[in-house]
Amino acid sequence: MVASSRLSVPFSQAVPARLEPAALRACLAPAARAVAAGTLPCSVIGIADSSGVLGIEVLPGPGTPRLDPESIFFLASVTKPVVATAVMRLVDAGAVDLDAPVQSYVPAFKGEGKSRVSVRHVLSHTAGIADLDPDLLRRQRPSAQRMLGLVCTSDLRFEPGTRYEYCSASFFLLAEIMARATGLPFPAALRRLVLDPIGMTDTSFDPRYARSRIVTVEGVPLRNFIVRELTLRFLARATLPGGGTFGTAADLLAFGRALLRSFGSRDGLLSDDAVTEMTTEQTAGIVEIGPDGARRDPNYALGWGKPRPDGTLPSVVPTVAVDPEGDGPIPWVPASARAFTHGGATGTRIWVDPERDLVFVFLTNLWGASDGPMFDCLAQVYRALPDQRSRG
Repeated sequence: MVASSRLSVPFSQAVPARLEPAALRACLAPAARAVAAGTLPCSVIGIADSSGVLGIEVLPGPGTPRLDPESIFFLASVTKPVVATAVMRLVDAGAVDLDAPVQSYVPAFKGEGKSRVSVRHVLSHTAGIADLDPDLLRRQRPSAQRMLGLVCTSDLRFEPGTRYEYCSASFFLLAEIMARATGLPFPAALRRLVLDPIGMTDTSFDPRYARSRIVTVEGVPLRNFIVRELTLRFLARATLPGGGTFGTAADLLAFGRALLRSFGSRDGLLSDDAVTEMTTEQTAGIVEIGPDGARRDPNYALGWGKPRPDGTLPSVVPTVAVDPEGDGPIPWVPASARAFTHGGATGTRIWVDPERDLVFVFLTNLWGASDGPMFDCLAQVYRALPDQRSRG
């Protein structure tokens, strides 16, 4: 079956295009092939720049006949950069200091070495905090307060700032910091600091009001996981700050565009200083030790990943994109050094490159989905873009 597509914002009718509509569609052909082949169940892909949305392409598969541009996906860890941006808004306001001990905001975070854990360490996954057992979430469905308590009382795995270890549970500390700084429950604080100012009306921890728009997550261990009422109720109650939001491509494009406009303080969400700090690598000289024991450069900023000089991402198997003109493979994504990105376990990703004035959003609904089709599309977008710099 060949994947069909429709556009919520036709490329030909969007902002004055830097790309011809046909060129943009050609860039997305790798995803269309992946959906047609059954490698991905479906995909929604959006492209924007600081001026507006260039287009949103919808690629429904056999199991997603109702897919449209307003479909809501489980964003998983794409939640992290949204939370990080909220923290940086508090930094801008003088309410949070990146280099202050977490203990100064969350006194319950106690134990050996924890007085040396800073907010910066948490945002860059260098705090040494142990992640929670995934089976705990599936078996016991603990509350957010219980999970915060587990993070506060668990022992550190290593001296803060000496190693990188990706940790979703540590974001409960950031959620508590946000709640204490604003006087609001964490979800309301996130809405006030980021979601409402940008107009991300379809992004939330509780999408039950729009159940018919939710795209079911496929793949072990969460087959049909997201649409079950019990699971939706748990996610709404747990408000997982490291990976619990649902949202749309349009909302993520708005988020990326707000960050593009923050560079140079062009009526964005953050100050130029804050957005630059947030997207600057924090892990130089620090290693990540993978499950296979291999030592890697994590290339992580504050809530965002950074592409390596060869265009690959930390902890991601590099892809080889196919040149549509038949000139051979494209072995990397030719991003600028200023690019920043984050993905989620359900195949979701946002990519922002201020040097190229680009926001790229790729959504699918497969647990553990290959990043290959996404990288292939992104590489084609870069190759098709005129060689112009950011407008900031």
